[in-house]
Amino acid sequence: MRVERKVIAIIMILSMWCSFASCDDEFVEDQNPTEEVDTNEDVNNGDDSTGDNTSEEGNTEEGNSSDDTSKDGNRTTIENKVFNETLIIDGHENDSLLIKNCTFENIDDIALVIKTVDELIIRDCIFRNLNSHAIFLQAGQNSNNITIEGNEIYDVAGIGIFAGEGHTNTKCINNKIHDVAFVDVEGHTPHGIYLCGKNFLIEDNTIFNCGSLDGKGLGISVRSYGTISKNKIYNGRASGIAFSSDHPAFNGTLLIENNVIFDNYENAITLYLSNEDSPLGNITVRFNTMLSDNKPVVYANSWKSLSSELVSYGNILIRTDGDDTYIDSSSSNPFSEMQNLYSSKDIGFIDFDARNFHLKSNAEALNFATGINDFPEFDKENNRRNSSGLDAGAYEYK
Repeated sequence: MRVERKVIAIIMILSMWCSFASCDDEFVEDQNPTEEVDTNEDVNNGDDSTGDNTSEEGNTEEGNSSDDTSKDGNRTTIENKVFNETLIIDGHENDSLLIKNCTFENIDDIALVIKTVDELIIRDCIFRNLNSHAIFLQAGQNSNNITIEGNEIYDVAGIGIFAGEGHTNTKCINNKIHDVAFVDVEGHTPHGIYLCGKNFLIEDNTIFNCGSLDGKGLGISVRSYGTISKNKIYNGRASGIAFSSDHPAFNGTLLIENNVIFDNYENAITLYLSNEDSPLGNITVRFNTMLSDNKPVVYANSWKSLSSELVSYGNILIRTDGDDTYIDSSSSNPFSEMQNLYSSKDIGFIDFDARNFHLKSNAEALNFATGINDFPEFDKENNRRNSSGLDAGAYEYK
């Protein structure tokens, strides 16, 4: 009996030692102490409490599609928690982790740091009252297929969603991001969404009141290729959407379609294409509704002769300051334009002054793009487009 008790005691000590040995003490540089959640604990309990500062290997299910909500039940989940310190997710033992219905608030540093982990989902969370970035996919680390969906991000001094170039196939879907990007944080110009990795999807987000009073800050800023679709971006202190060629772009395609962009301080879309070492293969801007009141609606800065193909068609471009330059690109690399509708005024919107850009039955945009063969199958609100009566802009008339 004594021998049995000794064996049990030894097993308990070894178990405790292994648990502490597995703690991940890695921190983001220059940050305060962080929260590191133990993904082995019962995190589906609905507690409104922060996790303790321990971390063990989680028993996550791998191979689930990160955008398939029907499989959420198979995922290790962090749910209904409040975080007042930085949370770090690192290591492939956390692959397929779901962070859901959590609140990150009143934090002096980055709220949520993602390092080397795949298939992670961040869904229906709130990020607010932050003195740095909200969600940071850390530069120098690598991830694949991270989905950031249905979150609200506001009152954030830094960037709303920020991903370094090692993070591929990142998806930002249906997030509401506003009143963000007040200041530079550690040299990073503030943006609403800022992605550097390849093959991203930025879709159906609403971004407004983005940027600082000195004019810095973009609604969506990217450095590589992917798709920017169905977003609504307005009242920003700089451009609505921007690309800069200062990270590897892998000669890929940047597709910008079905977006509604208006009342931003700079251009609706700005493209900086001057770096010959990091070119895109082509940029297609199609079926967007865009308004500018003081600058060209689309601007492409490409004073070097690049091989990138710039194509623009099926858009509605409104410029209200009286200037008739709607697309400004260099003569060495001009846009190829086809069936864009240009105007200085209301062309038949439901309520132009209220910025309701749905089309009336007599709108000039009706059937304006008919004859274009390559177009998005659905409009911004998922109404199917018809090739025999194709309307310009982000919305089909219904």
